[in-house]
Amino acid sequence: MGRYKTISDDDVLRVARGVFREKGHTATTREIAQAAGISEAVLYQRFGSKHHLFFAAMTPGMPDVDELLGPTDPPDDAHGYLRTVVVRLGRHFGEAIPLGLRMMMHPSFDLATFGHTPQPATRLQEALAERIASLARRRRIAPASASLTARLLVSLAHDWALWTVFAPGASTRRERKLKEMVDLVWQGLRPR
Repeated sequence: MGRYKTISDDDVLRVARGVFREKGHTATTREIAQAAGISEAVLYQRFGSKHHLFFAAMTPGMPDVDELLGPTDPPDDAHGYLRTVVVRLGRHFGEAIPLGLRMMMHPSFDLATFGHTPQPATRLQEALAERIASLARRRRIAPASASLTARLLVSLAHDWALWTVFAPGASTRRERKLKEMVDLVWQGLRPR
């Protein structure tokens, strides 16, 4: 009879992600195993190779849409809702982008392989469009197109996240800038 796992695969991946973020793809399995409190043998039993461990740890998972966007029928304060959601999306992308960049720098990264995986930004965009349409039906927002508005807001959050990744600085001030950008978009969306 086998022994119980002392650390879950998800926890091992979380630890590995931290080590890979700090040291890049050259981090050793010994360093990861030590950080996780397991042996290298257990690491290889669970993930097969360092290559598989790296891509399992660094591939951003599908985001929790409801956690990021809230209920499918958002609150009536559409402006406040959009400000909150775009900041959440910006933070989410700010965490996911560095993982994607690390993956793309790996010598065996193959865009053709990873290009066929579901794209989280597309799912977020579709779900946000549904929420914008709900607000429009209740006359809390007046978008010309729910899907184009969602695409614009997701792009805004993504662009802001890129900015924060490549030019780190005061996050509070940067979030205020993001909210100001949403305020600008709101001028074209508010009901008349």
